[in-house]
Order: sequence, then C-alpha cells, then structure tokens
Amino acid sequence: MPNGVMGSSATPFWNDQRCRQHGWWVLLVLALLLYLPGTSTIPLMDRDEPRFAHATVEMMDRDTWTIPYFNGAYRFDKPPLTYWWMRLHYFLLGVNELAARLHSIAAVYLTALVVAGMARKLTQNASAGLVAGVAWLTSLQSLVHGRLCVADMPMILLVALACRALLELLTEPPLRRWHGWFWCLWLSLGAGFLAKGPIAWLVPALALVLWRWVFWKKPLPWGRLQAVSGLCIALAMVAAWGVPALIETNGAFWKTGMGEHVVKRGTDVFNGRKFVPGFYLLTTWLSLFPWMGFALPVWRSLRINWTAQTSFLAAWFLAPQLIFFFYATQLPHYVMPGYPAFIVLLALAWQNRIRAVPVAAKWLTLGMAALIAGGWMFAMQIQQGSIRDLMYSALLVLTCVLAVGGAVACAVWKQGMTRRNTVLVFLTVALTSLSLSLLGQQLRSTSVPVRVAGQLGTLPSDMALHGCGYTEPSLVFYTNRISQFTDDVNEAKRLLQQSGPVAVVVLKREWTLDRWFKGLLGTAPKGTAAKDHTASLQIESVGVQSQMIEGFNVARFSWAEVQLLIKR
Repeated sequence: MPNGVMGSSATPFWNDQRCRQHGWWVLLVLALLLYLPGTSTIPLMDRDEPRFAHATVEMMDRDTWTIPYFNGAYRFDKPPLTYWWMRLHYFLLGVNELAARLHSIAAVYLTALVVAGMARKLTQNASAGLVAGVAWLTSLQSLVHGRLCVADMPMILLVALACRALLELLTEPPLRRWHGWFWCLWLSLGAGFLAKGPIAWLVPALALVLWRWVFWKKPLPWGRLQAVSGLCIALAMVAAWGVPALIETNGAFWKTGMGEHVVKRGTDVFNGRKFVPGFYLLTTWLSLFPWMGFALPVWRSLRINWTAQTSFLAAWFLAPQLIFFFYATQLPHYVMPGYPAFIVLLALAWQNRIRAVPVAAKWLTLGMAALIAGGWMFAMQIQQGSIRDLMYSALLVLTCVLAVGGAVACAVWKQGMTRRNTVLVFLTVALTSLSLSLLGQQLRSTSVPVRVAGQLGTLPSDMALHGCGYTEPSLVFYTNRISQFTDDVNEAKRLLQQSGPVAVVVLKREWTLDRWFKGLLGTAPKGTAAKDHTASLQIESVGVQSQMIEGFNVARFSWAEVQLLIKR
C-alpha cells in the first residue's frame, strides 16, 4: 500500500458497473430529497429572490423577452437567461415559489452530473464520480444557492461545462474540427454571459492563463479551441439579445448593468458592507463544508498526481479567488464557480484513499446528535413567536445541515459507498428533508409579506400600495402590485390624508440579530428594538382600517412588526 494511502475492508455496494448504470438517478433522487422540501413553502427571501421572481412576471405581462422589469422599472442587474428559464417553469407550474426556484434546483443537479463525469474521466472510476456528485450536492453553499431564485447556479453550471470542454480539447488526443466539445465550450460561454455577464468568461480565461504560465508551464495546443470561430458563435449569442436591449434602453442596459452592477461593485462596497481582506479564504471553508475538512488530503493528492488535468483543476479553483480577492463588494458565493474543480480534486484524493487528518474527521462528526433534535426544536420554538427562540432554532437547523454533511463525508471517505453507508446517507437526507418541510411551513406562517398579501387579496387590484419604512421587494411579489417605497414612516400620514383608496404598510418596530447580540454583550439595553417608530405612528383617520402584523425576515434575520393601514 503506498505511503499515505489507506485501504478499506468494507466492500463497496456501488461498484464501478453499478455506478455507471445507476449513478445519474441516484444523484437525481438525492437532489430531489435535499432541494425540493421546503422550496415551495419557504417565502422568497429579500431582496434578490423576489426581484428575480417578479421581474419574470412583469416580463410576461409586458410580453417581452428582452428587458427585465421590476416594480414597473427597468431591472439591469442581470442578463435575461435566468428570467427565460424561470418563465418556462411559470408556464408549466404557475407563478409560485417552486417554479421560481426550480431553475436553480435543475442547475445544481446538472452541475453534479458534470462534476461526476469529470471525476469519473480523471480517475477512470465511476465510483469516484458518484462520490464527487454526492459531495457537490451536499456542500453547504450548494445547498443554499441550489434552492434560491437567483442567477448564480445556472452560471456555475455553464462555467463547469466550459471548463470541462477546455480540459477535453486541450488534454485529450487530437479531435476533428467542430467536435462536440467545441460546441460545448462556446455555447456554454455564450449562454454563461447571458446568465450572469462577464464572470462566465473571466473564470475560464484566467484559469487558462494560470494553467499555462503558472502551474503547468508547457505549450498547449491552442488551435484545437478554434478561437476565432468559437468567439463569433459566443458573441453572436450575446448580440442576439444585447443589441436589441441596448437599442430599446438607449444604452442604459450597458451603462447601468455593467457600469454599476459590475464595475462599481468592484470599487465601492454595496449595501453598507465592509471590505474584509482575505474574506474568501475564510468563507470558502464554510461554503465547502463538510468537504473542505479534507483540504489537506486533497493537497497531498494534488502533489502526488500533478498532471496536466489536475493542474488545470487547481488553476480553475484559484481563478475566482483571485478575481474577487480585491473586489470591494464581498459575498461568499462569488467564488462558487471554482468549487466544482475542488470537488473533482476531492474525488481524486478519495480514489487514492489519502489519509485524512484525525482532527478533521472528528470535526466533521460534530453535531450528529443535533440532526434529529434540531429540526423538531425549530418547529416547536418558532411558534412561540419570540425573536430569541427564532434565532436559537435557526442555528439548530443550520447545525442539522452541517451534521448531515459531516456524516456523509466521514462515512464515504473511510469506507466508500457501501450498502450501510448508502442507507445512512439517504436516512439522514430524509430526516433533513422532513426538517426543511417543517421549516418551510413555519417560516411561511410568520412571513410579513405573505400575511399582508392575504389581507389585500380581496381589494381592487388597482389600489395603490405603499411601503413606509418597510421596503422589502417581496411585498411586490406576494401582493402582485406595483408599490411605492420610502424610508420615511411619517409619509404614511400624508398618504392617508389624500383622496382615493390606498393601502400602506408602515414599519412600527424591528428587532435585529446584531441588536440582540449587543444586548447580550451589554452595549445596548436588552430586549429593545433596533428600530422603533411607535411614538410617531399615532394615526387616527376616519375610514381607515388598521391591523398589526408581525413576522420573521429570513434574509435579514430580524423580527418585524408592521401596521397595515387600508383606506377604501
């Protein structure tokens, strides 16, 4: 047995032949169990999810395929591919949370197939491919973004396809011109730009630069890429949408979409966030939990098996880390396009049975007991309606997710996909699915926008809706009304004094996580709200119907109390 390699006495249940025949549907079942529960009931999380979801609704209402709109105005944040994909699901399933998020679920599963295929090709072992697919589906950041109504997962899928095509074209024996991998590369790059803009090109491009001049340092057969023909194809795809979009908006789509949402985000910090040096070096460990616990074995395997293929994977993983290292706006998922490369390298280390660090293995098993208790405690405690219990319970649910990943990682790494480990995987996934279903139901019952929409359902569709202090975009999605927002809560009084029917949602009080922690640390009075407009909201007007609504905001991790005022 080679030094640093460990064997396993357990007989793999998922042998090579069985994995080749059935691996795809095993990953499909795993994806459905992990990503469908709760997806149709957990309310859309502010602020990006409802903006994507309702922009598609407004594109359908306007019968346009070119320009996204949100709340009656242009939405220049992202190109249209995600809206098109979502529109198909709306047509099939109607406008709801499941249809809005289904494109991400489909993309995370298809990415698992791409990762599994790359791992199988690299290791010549279908079992390693199945392990790679399981690892991708059970990584924490995949579990988060694989069920969100945003554009990231489709872009990651297309980047993975492009990088797989680059590896095939540049490392395999010469292929005929116009081969299938040629089309895969350039169609993926064209569609990737339509998914989320230039990042879909920057990651493969920088990966090639790092591979050729830093990691591999050997000449590459660039001619196989047929770059001139390929670029024409990719640019034609982008131009087919981009030119009409620029004409229709008089160039505003480029000026705002690229200038503000790409360039300016790189130089200015958005949404009040602070720039933290080395941010992604820290968040990657959590994003790839539990599999980042095997980073040292992956590193040792990479040193032992330094080839053209593995050096490309290293360059691919590092490329987004370098692109966003100095980028001012920092979000953990920005570097996700490089994560499939790490998963493939992980499968190679698993194939070689590189010994894991004992401390890492123990860390991965922590929280296993919370798997059973966490989801149930959340379901019970959230009903009490206190912000303290909500926060404690949400942390327990997070522990459940981490525990599932840790159990899968340790069992699979030590013994492979034995019959017992397969049962363990699906049992823990089933328990997690049940917890997510309960979580979705409880979060929906405490959602302010959902409850407001229920009160407005019988009112005329043309009644104006205003948000004063409460400016969450999910109000637009759930009420399906064009809304006017302002941060000034006192504006509510003026609106109610005007003639005509109007509905106003005004923020009364809000308790936030940071305020709660300050109370624990003694830097703020315990139990006080971060925002309290009670004193200024003494509204008395004839014919005004008033109702207090409170609920939990998942994205902001806050408990809000609003006053719904309706003048017919």
